[in-house]
Amino acid sequence: MKINRKKLLCITLSAVCMLSLAGCGNSDIEASKEPFPEFEGVDFEGNKITNDIFKDYDATVINFWTNGCGSCIAEMPELEAYFQDFKDINVNLIGVAASAGESDESKGTAETILKEKGVTYPNLIPDNASSFYQDFIGEISGYPMTYIVDSEGNMVGAPLVGVVKKQEENLMKRLDKIIQK
Repeated sequence: MKINRKKLLCITLSAVCMLSLAGCGNSDIEASKEPFPEFEGVDFEGNKITNDIFKDYDATVINFWTNGCGSCIAEMPELEAYFQDFKDINVNLIGVAASAGESDESKGTAETILKEKGVTYPNLIPDNASSFYQDFIGEISGYPMTYIVDSEGNMVGAPLVGVVKKQEENLMKRLDKIIQK
């Protein structure tokens, strides 16, 4: 039996892709606790947001998204539902519209997306010249990316890569751990 080289290459690449995707959903990643980077910016309402926001809540969920990320946009109604539910347990949720600071057009697109999806949770517009954007957001390898931060400003556990709803159990375990302190 003669195997076509192209077919073999496709099968091999498919297997590699499947295995690498399986690793993305691993919830057994060892937890780390390090400070969330310093940031300062404004939301789409013109309100200033800084790291000081963390001390007002037991935990803050920070979701990074971009205008071109279909999964990011599709999960916004679910994040809005979390935001409303979290109010009862002193947990905050903020978005970071990573591409909104690139141009007025990008900002306008992001604002339209938020309105169309019915988002009421604050969304930070990062300054592309800031170290927060250059050193932190610029290093994010995939979207959506979600961090959980405690009231002291420390990231709790590894970031959640991908849609939050698919990792709800992991999210809730971390929030419970923070809240029960």
